[in-house]
Amino acid sequence: ARHPPFQDWISTGYSFKAYSYGRAPGGAVPVCRFFNASFAPKSSHFYAGKGLGCEQTMQYFPDWTLETATLFSAQVPDAHGQCPDGTDAVFRAYNNGIGGAPNHRFSTDGGAMDAVVDKGWVREGIVLCAAR
Repeated sequence: ARHPPFQDWISTGYSFKAYSYGRAPGGAVPVCRFFNASFAPKSSHFYAGKGLGCEQTMQYFPDWTLETATLFSAQVPDAHGQCPDGTDAVFRAYNNGIGGAPNHRFSTDGGAMDAVVDKGWVREGIVLCAAR
């Protein structure tokens, strides 16, 4: 049995690959992991790449605790939002506070993103590029 706050959590079965920190190809960035429990009994994690939200989260959202600045590494999209050859785009959507706590969904599956956007989530675009 799942216990609070995880009783409503259900695995989607989706996943994407990342690089171990320090073992990524050139151009990859470390990914930060944040935690926030200020809306107890619910809590949330947030992931952002260095230069792609990590520093801004630390600066502007002090209620998000940095758990690690090097959880894993990932390639990043270029200035046009395109991922390097041999990688898959990782999309992010924000639940806009639906359910009483902020939450984000990360997926390489565009259909999965469309499904949550249809439920009122905000599409945030390509935020990382996953290894294949």
